[in-house]
Amino acid sequence: MLVMASKLDPYNEDLRRVIAGVNGVAVHRFRFSAGAKYDAEILRSVKEEYHSTGWRQVMNDENVAGQGMTSLWLRLEDNAVSNVAVLLVKPAEVDLVSISGSISPVDLVHLGGHFGIPKIEGGVRVPNPAPRP
Repeated sequence: MLVMASKLDPYNEDLRRVIAGVNGVAVHRFRFSAGAKYDAEILRSVKEEYHSTGWRQVMNDENVAGQGMTSLWLRLEDNAVSNVAVLLVKPAEVDLVSISGSISPVDLVHLGGHFGIPKIEGGVRVPNPAPRP
């Protein structure tokens, strides 16, 4: 199925390269009706379970106004990334994307918008290094 998907956009070499290293993709999307919200305790238990099974949380970006959160988790095997999970939380929705295979976090940008994976908006934040004298 991944090979077929890579042929849907034959001119996107980055997408094809990323798909070549992917074994599987799982997307879980949860939407809440107006006024309803996710249970923070359930999200905490999911994070604890990932941590207890050897995953490493490498990013946890919480919106200052409490309007959302993005968490990035990696699982390593022999010092190589074997799995990536992204948790995107907004007031009325929660998305959990899990990708297995040889993939880097930067490769997620190329998968965004495909396979039900939400587009990653804003790209990757790069710190502004101090100017050199």
